[in-house]
Amino acid sequence: MAPSSPHLSEVILEDCDLRAARVVVELGAGTGAITSVIRDRIGPQTSFLALEIDEQHVRRLRDRFPGVQVCHESAEYLGDCLARHGHAAADCIVCGLPWASMSRSTQSRIMEEILATLKPGGQFCGFGYVHASWHPSARAFRRTLRSNFPQVRISSIVWRNLPPAFAYSCL
Repeated sequence: MAPSSPHLSEVILEDCDLRAARVVVELGAGTGAITSVIRDRIGPQTSFLALEIDEQHVRRLRDRFPGVQVCHESAEYLGDCLARHGHAAADCIVCGLPWASMSRSTQSRIMEEILATLKPGGQFCGFGYVHASWHPSARAFRRTLRSNFPQVRISSIVWRNLPPAFAYSCL
């Protein structure tokens, strides 16, 4: 997969008020394509944590974004990571995780962490690839979103991303 395009990053974050957020978390920061846009949009007092499990990506992210707290951590330990950095919850969680390729048990563990650490009224957003949207685990993930968030918005397809993708935003 190619890194997310600036077009996809814009669609993912279009409804997020990152400037007013106290704590923003990115799950699966990868190469930093979305990290860069988040960093440019947060307020001066916003704490920004980016979680990534790939050690090579972690090193690159730390070099590229010295002001971002990059955690070499699985999203399954989001609560622990927030606590280590002095936070109980996040105002916004931006997700770049490959939900369609995860088992349902892994999805459940990560979603439990997201729900436990997202402030009341907080926002959860991310993206999925169009070609994977038919996969059973992708469909299960959409059902999970709808059962846990009163509002789930799915964008139109972002064709200017390789591969084409869509964004979701949950409140």
